[in-house]
Amino acid sequence: MARKIAVMTGTRADFGLLRNLIAELASRQDTELQLIVTGSHLSAAHGMTVGEVRAAGFEIAAEVAIWGESDSSLDAAVDTGEAIAKFATTLSSLAPDVVVVLGDRLEAFAMAAAATILLIPVAHVHGGELTEGAMDDALRHSITKLSYLHFTTTEGHRHRVEQLGEAPDRVFNFGAPVLDALESLDLLSREEVAERFGIRFADKNVMMTFHPAALDEAPAQELIDELLSAMGDFADKNGAQLIITGTNNDIGSAEVRAAIAAFAAARPNQVDYVESFGQLGYLSAMKQMSVVTGNSSSTVLEAPVLGVPAVLVGNRQEGRPLSASVIKPAAKRAEILSALNHAVSPEFLKAIEGVGTPFGKPGFAKKAAEVLATYEIPKPPKKKFWQESH
Repeated sequence: MARKIAVMTGTRADFGLLRNLIAELASRQDTELQLIVTGSHLSAAHGMTVGEVRAAGFEIAAEVAIWGESDSSLDAAVDTGEAIAKFATTLSSLAPDVVVVLGDRLEAFAMAAAATILLIPVAHVHGGELTEGAMDDALRHSITKLSYLHFTTTEGHRHRVEQLGEAPDRVFNFGAPVLDALESLDLLSREEVAERFGIRFADKNVMMTFHPAALDEAPAQELIDELLSAMGDFADKNGAQLIITGTNNDIGSAEVRAAIAAFAAARPNQVDYVESFGQLGYLSAMKQMSVVTGNSSSTVLEAPVLGVPAVLVGNRQEGRPLSASVIKPAAKRAEILSALNHAVSPEFLKAIEGVGTPFGKPGFAKKAAEVLATYEIPKPPKKKFWQESH
């Protein structure tokens, strides 16, 4: 009898990372894929990216709308509580044998909580990491303790999951899922990116993705103002084109989106805004950039793999291992501008040639699918707190 594996996707970003695993699970004879689409995928303000999931050809088992239009902390807390109830109802109906969640977002926490209460084992991807500038750490480590199987991206992250009391035989370091995506995608050319998304290229091009983080070194409004000001200075000096992508629906996203909209309106000849590229478009556009900036995980994951310099702003990604191709300036206009200029300098480009990424090698999807299909999980999924003997 095929093992039923539910996979939750809540954003365009995690769908891009999980896509190869989803495809593996859908193709196996010993697994039955149950794809649960939720979060910003179902938000018109964030591009209704459920269309990208459908376009990929995957059958959707359930669509669960969980977020309202407000981005306040109170409403996020209330929505998260209601999400647990909605996910519990969905899981009760689907009755999966395992639920897969990725990362540290509120919807992943809500899904893991609902599954745990229903005694459904959880498999967690990207556990053991640190992002000290956001509440993500608390959520991620909570999801680790709610999970039975763990897929980490480095040996350091594997060790941290074990430090949290998870037995080594349930923790697997298969590298970052994004490496599979990059290996399997046939990226679009510059001309195809320009035509498909209506963006303009210059001799120098900068792409920015920024998401507010509750525990960052400064308020989101201050950080985005400093970053946009530096980008404007860089564009003015270098004749650069600026490409800006949409935010997630994180707490505080409304003021960030307003600042970006005002910046784009004031610089119509320099700025192109794309709400959602989708994975292929995003990575194809990134490959064409002179430098990427912001505080998205793509600055530390995807950009180094593609050999594109990155300027990381704020401490949302603090704690993650950084490639030599990632520059982290103080979150002030002058320092960010200096970092952008350094990132495109011939000296820096020569220095980072071939440095690569600290997140392993391709192969995550096949290995993780095999574990999900065959690992013997007790019913109920009872586990003991593991401690390394000294």
